Amino acid sequence: MSQNPPDGFDPNDPLGTWRSIRDANLDAWARGMTAMVNTESFAKAIGMQLDTILAASAPIQKAVHQYMESYLAQVNMPSRNEVVSLAARLTNIELRLDDMQSQLDELLTAVRAIQLAPPPVAELPAPTDAPAAPPAAAPRRTRKARTADQQ
Repeated sequence: MSQNPPDGFDPNDPLGTWRSIRDANLDAWARGMTAMVNTESFAKAIGMQLDTILAASAPIQKAVHQYMESYLAQVNMPSRNEVVSLAARLTNIELRLDDMQSQLDELLTAVRAIQLAPPPVAELPAPTDAPAAPPAAAPRRTRKARTADQQ
């Protein structure tokens, strides 16, 4: 069994010294790069470079976009703009369906409340100042004339 001495140096490991030198160099580079990247001047320089690259690539991006539009039209596939438009329309339809569902739920709740309510009491007609018409007289019954046999 080998035991590593407390200082990290192992005479039996021929590459151990190189590893320690590599690690020390990587740590020094990391500290230096972190210090450089965290400055305002570095951020401005990178921003200018990105703006220049984006401005230079705009015509190429436009040409690629036009090419893709024509290619997709030839192979009968939707373009990005068409898919976005369709998604917006479907979202609008979904929102309208949700509104209709909530309205139907409200109507159903109202109908159930009406069904569970007791029937209303019939109200008597309000009295009027006009005199009530006399009830129609029942037809008078008349006697049959008696025949000679019945007398």
